[in-house]
Amino acid sequence: MLQEIAEQPAALRATIEGERAKVARLGKFLRGRGIDLIVLVARGSSDNASLFGRYLLEIKTGVPVSLSAPSVHTLYQARLDLRRALVVGVSQSGEGEDINRVLENARACGAYTVGITNEPNSAMVSLVDETLLTHGGRERSVAATKTFTGQMLLFYLLADALAEDDGAKVDYAAIPDWAGRALELKSAVAEMIERYVFMENCVVVGRGLMYANAYEFALKLMETCYVVAERFSSADFLHGPLAMVERHFPVILFAPPGVTRDSTRALVERLRELRADTLAITDDAALAHAATRSLLMPAGLDEFLAPIPYIIPAQLFAALLADCKGLNPDAPRSLSKVTRTL
Repeated sequence: MLQEIAEQPAALRATIEGERAKVARLGKFLRGRGIDLIVLVARGSSDNASLFGRYLLEIKTGVPVSLSAPSVHTLYQARLDLRRALVVGVSQSGEGEDINRVLENARACGAYTVGITNEPNSAMVSLVDETLLTHGGRERSVAATKTFTGQMLLFYLLADALAEDDGAKVDYAAIPDWAGRALELKSAVAEMIERYVFMENCVVVGRGLMYANAYEFALKLMETCYVVAERFSSADFLHGPLAMVERHFPVILFAPPGVTRDSTRALVERLRELRADTLAITDDAALAHAATRSLLMPAGLDEFLAPIPYIIPAQLFAALLADCKGLNPDAPRSLSKVTRTL
């Protein structure tokens, strides 16, 4: 897992180089076709990447985006009017049976279908109109890292290609370099990790473009460290879940630059009053000081570029905490790399 975390800058560069021209052609075609709705279908970490994709695509393209409920297709066998829809399936292996069934049904219902996968010879590739690949090479750890960030990056490329307004475009080419700088936090994570070795439950908070990071970090803690990790936006957390916080309760917060920072800062102050144990992943020195502990990110990172670099210290945290607990993050109990459900 640690090796694959470290491979991410190179994998991200390879994905940009390998897919940029194809995505540009795809965007031109889809703008000509006319798309009124985008539907994303995925499970697990790929579903978390899709949650990020929903925020990014809606903000940058103005097209409504829905996260599909696969059971509507696989169990209830509903037929939907998708003639002006783009349906994107996201799967590391490309072998998820429920994801592929949704793609088949969506295509039969008139949708244009795209598959995002790391496996060019997978079943998904034969089912969709177009395939976008994460060029991460084989991912051996059960816990997805480089394929997760590769999927996120492809949503940047897709949003850029679909955006009608040049002002909506994002300089995603800078992301691999920022990811490399985020890896430099490994020693800081290692220094604090023993403090969390007996952690059994926690909350992870992220809002807006960071909401998906909260879901992904919580998933990593559950699958590699067996920690019961709940995830919330900073807004939702105040609507009830705050009541479970008591002295020393662990709360981990993503606090990037941008429009969500004020609400995150206010939450940190409230948690400080409750004497919670807070860990902030942020580039804001004042916010870092207000938290119990912090991982200080490099300054100068644009809000829209932050999600991929900000998930990297979280990945490092999960991998190092698992090791500190004497667990193997590459082979979590009861899990396999490919999960088949319908």
